[in-house]
Amino acid sequence: MKPSLLVFVLTGSLTAFGQGHGGGHAGGPPGGGMGMGSGMGHGSDRGMSSAAGMDHAGSQGTSLQPPLKQSQINGGAFRMLEAKTGMTSQQLQALYSSSGAKNFGQFVSAIVVSKNLGLDTQKVLDGLKTESLGKTLQSLGVGKDTAKQAMKKADHAVQEAEKSS
Repeated sequence: MKPSLLVFVLTGSLTAFGQGHGGGHAGGPPGGGMGMGSGMGHGSDRGMSSAAGMDHAGSQGTSLQPPLKQSQINGGAFRMLEAKTGMTSQQLQALYSSSGAKNFGQFVSAIVVSKNLGLDTQKVLDGLKTESLGKTLQSLGVGKDTAKQAMKKADHAVQEAEKSS
């Protein structure tokens, strides 16, 4: 009896410890849980320019979004999103933290691409929870070449928005 009680207590302790230190997705980590990635990549399914410092890559792991920096919130890409979506800064920040985007760059690209292609933005953002942006677009019925072109066009739009900030 005593060994099973010990296992029960240890299991409960580990579970409580994990919940207290997990970083959380719903409320996010202290400080807002919103962020921007610094990934830069070029490939069939990735690629924001190094000037924009953003990434389309979707990873299949449990990665936490890095916190947004004030300079990103005040930057040209964020202002462009406000104009494209009609949402306030606070609404966009909340949308980012609940999205499947791995970083701010992927978030911006997903919104721009979804608006340009007339797709449901929330479906695109939800798809990022398990797939890259390119794969998400394809799963929503967008052809591979069209998805690549749309991501390239979004990259250019973000770069231009950042230059004007």
